[in-house]
Parts: sequence; C-alpha cells; structure tokens
Amino acid sequence: MTNQSVTEPVTFTETDLALVEALQVAPRASWTSVSAALGIGAATAARRWARLAAAGAAWVTGGPGVALWNARCVAFVEVDCVPARRLGVAEALAADRHALSVELTTGAADLFLTVAAADLTALSRYLLERLDRIPGVTATRVGIATRLYRDGSSWRLGALPREAITTLRVPTAAAPVTGPPPGALSADNRALLVQLGLDGRSSYAELATAAGISEPTARRHVAQLVRTGAVLLRADVAGALAGWPVLVYFSVDVPTSRLTEAARAVSQLRHVRLCATLAGSRPLVVAAWLRDLDEIHRFELSLTRMAPGLAVAERMITVRPVKRMGRLLDQHGRAVSAVPMDVWCDPLEPLRPDSRSSMGRHGR
Repeated sequence: MTNQSVTEPVTFTETDLALVEALQVAPRASWTSVSAALGIGAATAARRWARLAAAGAAWVTGGPGVALWNARCVAFVEVDCVPARRLGVAEALAADRHALSVELTTGAADLFLTVAAADLTALSRYLLERLDRIPGVTATRVGIATRLYRDGSSWRLGALPREAITTLRVPTAAAPVTGPPPGALSADNRALLVQLGLDGRSSYAELATAAGISEPTARRHVAQLVRTGAVLLRADVAGALAGWPVLVYFSVDVPTSRLTEAARAVSQLRHVRLCATLAGSRPLVVAAWLRDLDEIHRFELSLTRMAPGLAVAERMITVRPVKRMGRLLDQHGRAVSAVPMDVWCDPLEPLRPDSRSSMGRHGR
C-alpha cells in the first residue's frame, strides 16, 4: 500500500505523554490496565491513543529482538552520497525490509542506517549487492553489532509517575533468556514477528490470521516471543512533537579492556536510546534523544565520564528521520506507513507493492 499523508496537527498534552509512556512500559497492555494506571477511563485512553496513532504522532511496533541483535546479524552503516542524491538514496533504502532505520545526518556521514538480516551471509549480500550499488552512494562504513546493551524499547518520555510504572510493568524472567536463532524461527513465528512489526498492538485475531494459526496458539507464541526476547515491543513518538527534537549518534572509542564496563555504564544514562558494541573501527555506538542542541555538549561530557579512556570520535546529528524501525516518516517525524521487517527473506527479493501498511490503526 502506498504512503498516506498525515495532515492532522497534534499537540501532546501531559495526559497524552503519560499515555504514550504507559505503552512504552507495557506496549500491549489492555486499555483497562492503562486507564487504571493513568486514572482516566478506558474509553478515554483508547480514544486519545486513536487520535495520536491516526496523526502518526505515536505508534507501537515489534522489532527483531535479542535473537537477532546479539547474533552478529545487525549492522550500523554510515553512508556518504552525492549531495544532490541524498534524499533519493534515503528514500530508496527506506523501502527495503532489511534497512530497519534510515536517517539523514550531518557530521561524519550523510546517512545513518540500521540494517539487519538472518545471518552474516545475507547481511553481506545486502551490503554488497544492494546498498553499495545504489546510484549516488559514494562510500559506506560498516560496524557489525556484537552486543546490544540498550535500544529504543527502553527509552522513556519521563511523564509517568513511578507508582503508575510499577502498576503497568510486567514481571520479567529472573535471568536473561536467549531466544531462538533467527534462522531457526518457525514460519508461524516469523509471520507473527512481521505482523507485530507492522502493528505492535495487533489483536490476537489479526495475528492468528497473519500466521494462519488459531487465536490461542497466536497468544501462546506471542507470549513466548516476548519472554525470550525474540521480539522487542516498543511505543514510539514523533520526537519533535513530543519535545525531544534532537537525535545524535556518537561513535565512541574505548579501550577493549574497558568496553563491557563502558557499555553497561553508558546504557544507564537517561537520554540514551541506543548503546551497542561493534566489530568495527569504533567499538561503541551511542544514540541520545535530547531537548535542544545545547544539550549535546552536556550529554557528551556525561558520556566521557562513564569509563576511563572513553572518547567521542565522531558525532552525527539527525537532520531528518526517514524511517525508524520499519516506520516510514514524514519531514516532521510522523509515521505515514510501515515496511514489513521481514529480515529473514532474500535481501534482493523485491518488496510487493501491497506489502506496506498504512498508519492510523490503534490496536486493542
């Protein structure tokens, strides 16, 4: 399905921000649970969310989880382009299933991508036979993720009282659980992951239809995918509309002996949306969402204090987000449609024209 234009203006109220954070804490929570945490009616919570979702200001998605992220099948790619072709290259890449996120940046690179695939062979095929061959691309620098310490599913708006967070939070396993390797996913689970990527609040009826299974089976499988970390559910927002207009990526140098210590410490910083170690020239990538440009220097100072020898080598400011975890965004950062994150398919297989999903659905 082709993109739909989002024209409805949205101004976030404090209740709207609290509502979004409630879904950041529990992305598939029922409206009854959300309303109890917020102190508003369930119908009111559902109506407010429907308004935000229809305007592309907020959405819930389910991205590939630790089974993929920590299996060395994700790469962060800096791309240099012919200046006149930057936007065209970004839009071409945003249509790809394997390019989960695409951003126009200023600084060390013209574009910054998050790319994922089922295995290293597929990842190399995408990088060499697709990305490097797009007209207008002049150079790429690739850092393959070795471990994810924090991602966007952990970032919070900071609008929800602590007691409400406690009410919503779902108990987790006592110890980390490793999900199935990406290549070992069943066809049912793969279909469920793709559907959750299109709409993280899909009903169990919709999930069952997408996977060709019964609703009880869909419910069990989704619970297992969440429990094992095979899917990372997250509620996202148009950053500028929600008061967080500045997204910055930092390439960080740190001694190998301090890398784990540094990554763990950095991942605890309030503004961090991404912290991952890399097999690349810079061993750590960090992304932060900030209130204004002045805050970049204060955050960088906090960053350099996290571990001895840690130093910021490069920084990139996002000047326009084009795609974020499968969501195609307009110039204001609002979601207008979604590309299925079927990273298990052939990287060179064309995407069917009817595969995209329009925004405006708001789940249960």
